[in-house]
Amino acid sequence: MLGPVLLFVAAFYLVPLVQLFGGSFRVGDEWTLDGYRQTLSQAAFVRIFFRTLTLSIIVTIICLLIGYPLAYQLSKVKGRAAAILLLLVSLPYMTSVLIRTYAWVIILAPNGVVNKTLLGAGLIQDPLDLVFNTFGVYVGMVQIQLPLMVFPLYAAMMRVDRSLIDAAANLGSNPVSAFLHAFAPLTAPGIVSGCTLVFLSCLGFYVTPALLGGAGDYMLAQGITVRVTALADFVGATTQSVILLSIVIAMLIIFRSTLAPDTGEDRSTKKLAAKNGTGLTRYPDALESLRCRIHPFARSLSEALAVIRTPLLWATTVLAFVFLLVPLLVIFPLAFSSASYLTFPPPGYSLRWFNTFISNDIWLRAAWFSIQTCLLASLFAVALSVPAAYAIVRQRAPARIAIYILLISPIVLPHVVLALGLYFFLGKIGLLGTKAGFVIAYTVVGIPYALIAIVGGLRQLDASLERAAQSLGATPITAFRTVTLPLLLPSLLSAIFFSFIMAFDDVILGLFLGGPSSVPLSVRMWEDIKQEISPQVSVVAVIFFAALAAAYLVHQLLSLRTPAVGNTLKDD
Repeated sequence: MLGPVLLFVAAFYLVPLVQLFGGSFRVGDEWTLDGYRQTLSQAAFVRIFFRTLTLSIIVTIICLLIGYPLAYQLSKVKGRAAAILLLLVSLPYMTSVLIRTYAWVIILAPNGVVNKTLLGAGLIQDPLDLVFNTFGVYVGMVQIQLPLMVFPLYAAMMRVDRSLIDAAANLGSNPVSAFLHAFAPLTAPGIVSGCTLVFLSCLGFYVTPALLGGAGDYMLAQGITVRVTALADFVGATTQSVILLSIVIAMLIIFRSTLAPDTGEDRSTKKLAAKNGTGLTRYPDALESLRCRIHPFARSLSEALAVIRTPLLWATTVLAFVFLLVPLLVIFPLAFSSASYLTFPPPGYSLRWFNTFISNDIWLRAAWFSIQTCLLASLFAVALSVPAAYAIVRQRAPARIAIYILLISPIVLPHVVLALGLYFFLGKIGLLGTKAGFVIAYTVVGIPYALIAIVGGLRQLDASLERAAQSLGATPITAFRTVTLPLLLPSLLSAIFFSFIMAFDDVILGLFLGGPSSVPLSVRMWEDIKQEISPQVSVVAVIFFAALAAAYLVHQLLSLRTPAVGNTLKDD
């Protein structure tokens, strides 16, 4: 069951990366370290490298400071309200990075929403420089990466036994002290996982810094792209990519246990408590010693915070949701603007930009190319991930954590590294600039999302239904086909959906692997934003959201049907 996915990943993921690594030590026909010596001796590379690290660290810290109280408040909400709030957090994550970045250009521009509001209120006399600089990069990247921090934190918080907080309160702790000593330490795996995912994702970020940053805000992914597309410096691009790849591999190895929580183990708080003899986790001695020294002040502060904690949490939550969702809301009016240029709010409303999109063969060909390649790739990704997920969860495959980490690693691998590796690999086998080459690349990108969705779905299914079918004479394959697959249908649709969205949104692969007859819609949008920033991209966003709403409705209808099927099987 693991054979097909491992064979595909080895051929089209590991081999290109290994070749890229080996190529970084070759100049011409000789094995040498000259490429690294040259790269590391360049002051420009050193500046860009440390700028990338610094920006990634700061964005990670900001996401943690915003995401932790948001996830904590979400973990306290139950029922339908919790589902709606989680959907609102998920919505930006499911939206194209290009579209969100485009929205921030509209919001932060000198004639954008923020400056117009401040000028109209008389708070400023001249427009503020909020975009095309470092500030704009931070705003855009934090908004894009925030859901990636919230999800692991929320999952970790939902596994915490809340009775520990009640016990701490019964022993004299105020709510803030109980939170710091009984709750926060148990969410450490979520903190580590969220910070790791955000940091690694930031290292290879390309679109947002390129569109929202200035000339002095270059990051490593931009530098690699320029070396390939403009300077044809393949040696420099390869060595820089390998340096970036080495950082990612090192962090995946160090934090492998926190990045693979869904491989079948029970990581609940109760099990950890039984294993360790307690449900509490003590802070390191140095922190405990510092806490004792500042205890009187900390006690007074925690008592003051305990009084205002509820309104403070809700205020933080509301502001976080505004920050996440406002960029999406700004886009819709622009799609129906009657203006011939980008201005917000629109002076009037019409369908002129929809007509322009429909009548433009270049945009339509790019859209059709993306739909074809992304759909094929998402179907291939799911077909490879279903047996792999079943082997990992049901059969407890040997080395399943290592295999799981390998299969989901493209999520955090900088796409510029993957794109460069596939650029050389597909060029050698004659698939560069072809539809088949894009399907291969998008399948590599889609497998992690498909696998995560299917593994999660399998863990929620009652395995006794499969065993009951086998006890009645069904073979394992028949039981899987007639019992498991129908119950797994919502997860399969989620897997197809997320694989499609992540491929559809990618720009880097399109820039590296494209040709005259193979230009994805994301690259067409990228060129439009870089050259003129017209309302045309808003039309694509509206169509995208309409498709997103339709897919979500289908998913909900199937989710309602699936429990009924499961209950019928149990009754039978």
